[in-house]
Amino acid sequence: MRIVLIAAQSLDGFIAKHAEPGTAFTSPEDKAHFRTALADFDAGVMGGKTYRVSREAIRTRTAGRGLRVVMTRSPGSFAAEAVPGTLEFTCATPAALAEDLRTRGFGSCAILGGSQIYSLFLAGGRVDEVWLTIEPLLFGGGTPLLAHPADVRLDLYSTAGLGAGTILAKYHVLR
Repeated sequence: MRIVLIAAQSLDGFIAKHAEPGTAFTSPEDKAHFRTALADFDAGVMGGKTYRVSREAIRTRTAGRGLRVVMTRSPGSFAAEAVPGTLEFTCATPAALAEDLRTRGFGSCAILGGSQIYSLFLAGGRVDEVWLTIEPLLFGGGTPLLAHPADVRLDLYSTAGLGAGTILAKYHVLR
């Protein structure tokens, strides 16, 4: 199964501005790219905080668009929101989750954040590609792309301008 980490960040490496959750800082071009890109994935995985920030949008846009999985320490607290095969909650490790998705027939999975989830999947060697939108902004502080130190080597295979100084860079993860 192909697993792609998808993120948008400021030029100085932050996926959220200061203490503001979410990606309100991203350009309209990145938002359009993100919606289009998600259509190419059978599944998407995010953390509980990412889900809580975008809960309504995720719940209303998930039907018929593949499986969305929320990784959380307390999946039972979301039991009323779960829709098997559409919106699921788990405390599985990245390795166990990737294997579960693979055995269920999923061919591609987007890792959608936040920094804890990105770090867990990278540390577990579960990411095949990184798609990074870089917005022409400097925050000087906020939520970094990764929550933990990492040592991952990437190979740039594609770049594209999304508009107004916004760049999309795609990398293969080297093993």
